[in-house]
Amino acid sequence: MQPALRRRWMILAALGLGLSMSAPARAEPPAEFFKGKTVRLVNGGAAGSGYDLYSRMLAPWLAKELGANVIVESRPGAGMLTAMNHVWTAAPDGLTLMLAPGEGAVLAKLTDEPGVRFDLTKFSILARVNTAPRVLIVNPKGPYNTMADFAASKKQIFIGANGKTDGASDTSAVLCHALKLNCKIMIGYPSSKEFAMAAMRGEVDGTVLVDDSASRYSEGEQLRPIGVTAREHSTLMPDVPTVFEALKIDTEAAWWLDFREDVRKIGRLLIVPPGTDADRVAYLRDVSRKVLNDPDAVAEFAARFQPVLYGEPDEVAGLVKRVLDGSLGAERIKQIKYVITEQYY
Repeated sequence: MQPALRRRWMILAALGLGLSMSAPARAEPPAEFFKGKTVRLVNGGAAGSGYDLYSRMLAPWLAKELGANVIVESRPGAGMLTAMNHVWTAAPDGLTLMLAPGEGAVLAKLTDEPGVRFDLTKFSILARVNTAPRVLIVNPKGPYNTMADFAASKKQIFIGANGKTDGASDTSAVLCHALKLNCKIMIGYPSSKEFAMAAMRGEVDGTVLVDDSASRYSEGEQLRPIGVTAREHSTLMPDVPTVFEALKIDTEAAWWLDFREDVRKIGRLLIVPPGTDADRVAYLRDVSRKVLNDPDAVAEFAARFQPVLYGEPDEVAGLVKRVLDGSLGAERIKQIKYVITEQYY
């Protein structure tokens, strides 16, 4: 080879080597990335709560599909805001998931609840796991046998809850406001289990729970379900009337009840921290969709009174955005904040 050609070949070879060394390595396929890894499923509910039960039932199904070790990490406190704040700052590597209180997180943001350090719209939503109607349940030895009895009460009504946007308290506040009742919401109970027990002991008159929890307490008349706080019946307790059936509801009251029901449909969400790799998010969404639509998984959840109602991530994200995009208007948001965080405390 002539010297000039040899030099040219050496230059081209060096350039090729440099380009190959500077080219980024291909990312590991998500299916391979998760195999053998430890995935944390963060749960903000107390032991025995609905969130705790759902998390522990989900973990083995997710582990099976991911080929990973999925452990439930409990971080209760502040109406699950402690866990939300933790996941907000967790490493965005796909190895931290959370079963999040979507509706509570939306209301906490809408009402500027102290301690909120996250923006729900920035999390990547993998799926809605469940959403269920809320049911007003009362102490069976108390004076309230029906929704009409409750609405006609001349006494102050005491309702148990955890925090101001825990689902029980804010739904109760909206219900009391819509029906113009004299309510006092007693917050500070560590979990739904604790304030349900408070109702059983007679410390409070009752509370509001999702229907899967309410149905458990209604067995053996531990607590009496007297009304669903929306227009639709509970599939678990079809004989319990809705508030719209039991009472005459005016237009303004209907707005409040329907608003809270729209938020309720956001439900319990599987989320990962902001900034998680898009390919891993897509893979986790596929895995979540497969698990939450698996007939065997759905049957197992139903048998334990923890029904699954899968929701597509984009659809649920749209619900979140519609509540938080400012379209409610400043005056209505001010009213919502007052009713939920001040009026009954």
